Amino acid sequence: MITNILLDIVYAFVSLISRVVASFGEVSENNSITSAIVSMKDYYVSLNDYLPLDVILAIIAFSLAFELVFFFYKLIRWGYQKIPGIS
Repeated sequence: MITNILLDIVYAFVSLISRVVASFGEVSENNSITSAIVSMKDYYVSLNDYLPLDVILAIIAFSLAFELVFFFYKLIRWGYQKIPGIS
């Protein structure tokens, strides 16, 4: 249920963006993006029993947290080496 709501939000966002881009006039409206998202939603619903969305989001969150910690470590090391007299 939550998965469907999240995918509907993504679908609505992409639909809104495609409508704004199509309103420029020189860009032809193409429904292949929205149909791709709808077909992705159908595939995900069939895979939801094996790999729930919260597991996917937890993996992504862990990866982002690790990369963020590593980035701050490198930033602190860089700043530490910029102090005069420290090599």
